[in-house]
Amino acid sequence: MNDVFSEKLQADVPRRLEHPYDNVPVLDWWKYDYDHVFVVLNPFFRVPGYTPETASYGPVRLPFDPEMLVDRIEEGDLPEPANPAPEGFEDLIKQTGTAVPWSEVAMALGISDFERFARIVWLQVIAGEISEDDAEIAAGLAEYCALTGLYTPEEDLLPAVMEPALGRYLEALGLDGVVLWSEWREASRSCATESFSRDNPATVLPGEKLAAVAAPGMLLSWGYDDVAGLLALTDERRRQADPARFFEGFWASADTPSLVFAPEDAMPASRRN
Repeated sequence: MNDVFSEKLQADVPRRLEHPYDNVPVLDWWKYDYDHVFVVLNPFFRVPGYTPETASYGPVRLPFDPEMLVDRIEEGDLPEPANPAPEGFEDLIKQTGTAVPWSEVAMALGISDFERFARIVWLQVIAGEISEDDAEIAAGLAEYCALTGLYTPEEDLLPAVMEPALGRYLEALGLDGVVLWSEWREASRSCATESFSRDNPATVLPGEKLAAVAAPGMLLSWGYDDVAGLLALTDERRRQADPARFFEGFWASADTPSLVFAPEDAMPASRRN
């Protein structure tokens, strides 16, 4: 899935800012710029006074083939979600929402195989194909979210509900500011760390998807159709603050691919370095 990056990224984007594509092992991809990668799980979340049934939030999944979808986009004929979220919902999420760990949801569903659970979450969020063996778990997850008013993890970008934790992490690194980047690294802007405080509106990159946050010695980046960010760090940055204190996730191993939750029968990871 991430091979789309090979076509979109500009040739002059340095590797330290690129998101790994073609399912390459992340430590191999960044081995000349970073020493560690922490996989940051975009959290489930709740928003007081709202549920996915009363305020739909996230991409609208359309049952069209790609050519038909392009035609409808050109004609401005896209359906509205049922019960769309109110304007400024991202601000409400950031300022009042509560992040819910994947581990908590898995425990509530009685699932002990976290790797299997994570793959199901990912596929369900991106509307991927779920195997018959996992269909019962997927149905249970959907029912649990509906019954408890739980929103599923956001995809492809910095989730609004994660911003306060990101702000605390950047403060622990001693950073007063960062650079925000678009998905294809075509647009960027400087951003003060205080912007991520819960008291502030959701941080944005006007007209673009906020897909990466960068500073010397670190890059937090989200790929296409993914629900986990990749936090690449130098040794020095890792010593300054442990990301596990701020985010739910895990350290990448030598074999961890950029498509972290790829099915077992996915194409083998390639190596570019």
